[in-house]
Amino acid sequence: MNGEDRFAGALFSTLRGIFRLALGRLDAFREFGNTPAAFSASIAPLIAFPMVGAALLAARGHWIYAAGLMLSRLCGVLIQPVIIERASQWLGRRDRWLITATALNWSIWVVFVLIPLGMVVNDILLALGAGQVGALTLSGGLIALYMLWLQGFVLRAGLQTSWWKALGLLFVVNLSTAALYAVPYVFHPGLLSLTLRPASG
Repeated sequence: MNGEDRFAGALFSTLRGIFRLALGRLDAFREFGNTPAAFSASIAPLIAFPMVGAALLAARGHWIYAAGLMLSRLCGVLIQPVIIERASQWLGRRDRWLITATALNWSIWVVFVLIPLGMVVNDILLALGAGQVGALTLSGGLIALYMLWLQGFVLRAGLQTSWWKALGLLFVVNLSTAALYAVPYVFHPGLLSLTLRPASG
């Protein structure tokens, strides 16, 4: 099998795994490798996106903001597998941390399918007479709840633990990630307006 065939096979397996994760199927984990290489492939896009965003910000002359944003995003991405690795030791599932972290990294991309679906739900609610704020709150809330359930499922099934422990771990992961993401905005309040309006001067 040549390189292109291997890449196509790995891509198809990953997409199939993401789809099965979205359905809450345990066999989804078989589509992801329990290896450092598989983990690296799953985290690479999550690192690339903040680097691109920071580069665009730096190109507009905001070097300090760009550096702070990139470092916080990198720390936020990397803290997740660190917490999972420590939790796997505590749970006696040390051999499962790589596959769990890998699956959790890939599961994030499900949100890009949910956003268009949420827009459809939002339009339906508006057509039924719901207010704009109420429709957005409901559709956005449903997406958020589903993503929390999906992440909880990955942690529970990946580390083969109870729902209570998985939800506790999910809380720690999300709180730690959110805190790291918030750091640049605390020290540089003007960063928020720059990130919300990237095309402005």
